[in-house]
Amino acid sequence: MLRWSIATVSMGGTLESKLAAAGRAGFRAIEIFENDLTFFNGRPRDVRARAQDLGLDIIALQPMRDFEGMPEPMRARNFERAQRKFDLMEELGTRALCICSSVAEDASGDFDVLAKDLGDLADLAAQRGFSIGYEALAWGKHVRDWMQAWEIVRKADRPNLGIVLDSYHICVRKNPLAPIAEIPASKIALVQIADAPDILMDPMSLSRHHRCFPGQGGYPMRDFMAACLATGYDGPLSLEIFNDQFRGAPAPQIARDGMRALQALGESIDTLRAERGERPLSIGQPLPAPPVIDGIEFIEFVTGNAEAARLTSLLEALGFARVGHHRSKDVDLWRQNDLNIVVNREQDGFAHSFYLLHGTSVCALALRFDDPKRALDRANALGAPTYYGRVGPGEASIPAVGGVENSLVYYMPRPPKDGSTPSNWDRDFVFDGAREHPGPLNAIDHMSNVLRRSEFLSWVTFYKSVLGFVDEPQVELADPYGAFYSRVLGSPDKSVRIPMNIGDGGATTVSRFIDTFGGSGVQQIAFSTNDLFAFVEKARANGMDFLAIPENYYEDLEARYDIAPDRLAKMRELGILYDRVKGGEFLHVYTKMFDERFFFEIVERHDYDLFGAANTPVRLAAQMNELDEAMRQRTLGAM
Repeated sequence: MLRWSIATVSMGGTLESKLAAAGRAGFRAIEIFENDLTFFNGRPRDVRARAQDLGLDIIALQPMRDFEGMPEPMRARNFERAQRKFDLMEELGTRALCICSSVAEDASGDFDVLAKDLGDLADLAAQRGFSIGYEALAWGKHVRDWMQAWEIVRKADRPNLGIVLDSYHICVRKNPLAPIAEIPASKIALVQIADAPDILMDPMSLSRHHRCFPGQGGYPMRDFMAACLATGYDGPLSLEIFNDQFRGAPAPQIARDGMRALQALGESIDTLRAERGERPLSIGQPLPAPPVIDGIEFIEFVTGNAEAARLTSLLEALGFARVGHHRSKDVDLWRQNDLNIVVNREQDGFAHSFYLLHGTSVCALALRFDDPKRALDRANALGAPTYYGRVGPGEASIPAVGGVENSLVYYMPRPPKDGSTPSNWDRDFVFDGAREHPGPLNAIDHMSNVLRRSEFLSWVTFYKSVLGFVDEPQVELADPYGAFYSRVLGSPDKSVRIPMNIGDGGATTVSRFIDTFGGSGVQQIAFSTNDLFAFVEKARANGMDFLAIPENYYEDLEARYDIAPDRLAKMRELGILYDRVKGGEFLHVYTKMFDERFFFEIVERHDYDLFGAANTPVRLAAQMNELDEAMRQRTLGAM
């Protein structure tokens, strides 16, 4: 029966905690990694009983290493070792043993010898009602590709001997996927699933440290699964992930992420099967359709009385104006064209708690959904519970789910265009006068999350599975004090784009943000304009401070591009940065940081779809200078 499974090696913690986490996340099958049994303070029968209590079927014990092709007397000892594993399996209550291809230096490369050893082992296993699965390790001594493993399994020709198909080992060696569909389903012992970043690295090192859940890496997971299922295979589909960060994270979080990733993978396969006129997988309950998101309805800042005036002055310099006040809360609505900024000064509840932890910052994001109820049903089905805040009489009840660092993602309906029904804004706010306010900014171009490395992949899965986002290739950039990585996720129509940034090094701007902010969060909000030069001049006149860009940057710019001298001089004067790709142009400028927590970027695009990565090192260096100067001033003030 097709069902999602997870190997205990995929999670950190004790074996008891791994079993509990798998059961809570909705798994009904599990592979036991033998090291977990070694460290377990009890008997294998206790593991069996605990798994049964949690509704988990132990589908396999793995791995048995360096078994086949060994010379005597090692060969005889290996068969003795196998008998002990069979005893262990009997007590554990599993019927399958997984064997990976040998990496031993003295192992034979003669496929007839390897097939005989596996056949003899299968015969012993059959006496006890067990089966054997044989898997090609990508770094095996002689057997590295699934085609080789399949040839050996066919040579051995035992009914209880099959091949283990592991997506990692197959994809890292770029083995062909389509021929998998020709394997008889009865000869597939197990299908294991693992994604990985598609980078050049030694396969064993990549496997041991960087495997990840499907959708978090760059391998063709859907194509692999489609080929496996085309055989008619209907057994377990099991996650087998080796990842340092996963082992260091709470087991419930990893199990939840794994289930989300598998549900999303199953959904993508069902979409493909529907296109081919084939029946769906029918693993668990089908998910509600992915939401259609067409933009950000508002961004909510939380602040305190001491900082509120500085924040609102910053918004005014950006061209926003206060247009209304909430009917029952100390919350203002700031607006510019279709842009909405909510400023929350409440002294209790969620927002105030967020402020006490993180200071003035973005505490919530509201997205516009085609069908908020269906979108919430999907979120709930993927393990994201609904949150409702305090609501006054007659006010709108806006549901949300938890976002980065316990911020909120609100689920908003698209506002009525004809005014036939009151919008949530009309229900919740008393307007000062005019509901609209014109200005030079016309859209939220993107907004970035700074994340701890340990939670980066978790939020990739959240955005892709829960919100239906798609991702863009990851880029690596230079920070003055370390490496800087960015991966963009967003709605398919690109109306919402969220670069997710992580950094290596204790003094990077990313690391310093996390230290100052007290966790992950929104560091950057980028607005678009049609005339950046005019905007900067007006904003400066209104008291806006922009990030100081080094003079050398413009010297380099002049050498790289044929920019008209008067235009370049104006860019230098206003601190505007520039990039050009395939004829498309990108101009952008940054404000100074607000309390070392967040900053704004204003962009002007002309047939340019990137984010000015070439200028990121300049921006990071300039911000580092700003942070260092602020620290110097604080030090002088304390003297």
